[in-house]
Amino acid sequence: MSNETACVTRRAKGDGTIFQNKKGRWIARYKRKGFPPKEFSGKTMAEAQAKMDEYKFLVLSGNIVNHLLPLEEYAVKFLNYKSKQVKRGTIKQATYDRIEATYENQIHDNPIVKILMCNLTGKDIQDFIDDLQDKYSYSTIKKCYEFFSALITYGLDDGDFPKDYNPMKTVELPSEDSVAVKTKEIEILPTEDLELFKKIALSRNSAGKLNYRFGPALVFALNTGVREGELITISKNGIMVDKNNHPYLHISETISRVKNRDPKINRKYVHIVTPPKYPRSVRNIPLNPEALHCLKIMDMTYTERNLVRSDFILTTDTGNLPTARHMQDTFDRILKVCNMQHYGTHSLRHTFATKLLEKTKNLRDIKTVAAIMGDDYKVIIKTYLHPDEDNKYDLVASL
Repeated sequence: MSNETACVTRRAKGDGTIFQNKKGRWIARYKRKGFPPKEFSGKTMAEAQAKMDEYKFLVLSGNIVNHLLPLEEYAVKFLNYKSKQVKRGTIKQATYDRIEATYENQIHDNPIVKILMCNLTGKDIQDFIDDLQDKYSYSTIKKCYEFFSALITYGLDDGDFPKDYNPMKTVELPSEDSVAVKTKEIEILPTEDLELFKKIALSRNSAGKLNYRFGPALVFALNTGVREGELITISKNGIMVDKNNHPYLHISETISRVKNRDPKINRKYVHIVTPPKYPRSVRNIPLNPEALHCLKIMDMTYTERNLVRSDFILTTDTGNLPTARHMQDTFDRILKVCNMQHYGTHSLRHTFATKLLEKTKNLRDIKTVAAIMGDDYKVIIKTYLHPDEDNKYDLVASL
């Protein structure tokens, strides 16, 4: 039996626990639902007891957060709240994973976490954001900014902070041009290589079997612009026809890779099927003849019953849903045979969008492309449309 166990003072539920550790110091531990566990140390039992009693008073009076909790402890309460939102279904598991990863990877080890919430100023947060400028991309920095903003908003809504508490008021994000890690340029497959790529992706061996099990799925993505997670979860129930008998694909699901929180599962990450992240991503995509041809090939090829859900079209030869790694590995093998450089599978979506936009003639057409892609049309313009320097002169000359 350890010294700690031998010296534990049994107390009523909710009073906390006091014990003497191996070094002879007295330790008081207190835990209350909704707050992180707190530990106090003293030379005497009375000293440890007094520190814990002061903390308990602040908890019960509702003043604990604003007076004593440093950022690192308040973050525990905030993340606990976000995890409960996952259970309630008001945010996605992937969203919570992203928030948690932002705190653990960029914020947790920074000295800012030692500052008491009541003393946290806009300058503290701004200095932290500015320090990230030389290390991270704009996207990562923005996630940190949003973490602080959400944490403080939560504290205000929960009554932990005074109504006039607003350290984010003066905090600014840097411009995308001023950060050290630049946003990666979009990848588009060269037009001259597309026919060869499709030919190899759909090729068969001498026995008539597909050389690449997921080759037709990649060509399907090239003709629909679906995101990788949407591609993996395309469903037989999602193939429909409109009133004019035009076939289309209804997108209402995607697959997400989330952190495993089940101790019974011996994996760091698991895949789950969820609705798309944004409402606009629930959409209908017209199917051209090549996309329909790919669906027909997949229907004939994937004879194994999908063990996740019988209406899912894509499946491995063991009946499971393929993963992003399956798709990228297949893509890499095809690109190598085509003697093409490496591309991520998202380049298929970029290529589809670029080809569509080449056909547009007005803003209405661009908005139609945005609806097909499941993006805001402003994002489409910013991502894919760039000024043509040579065309500037032709436009002005045409006046």
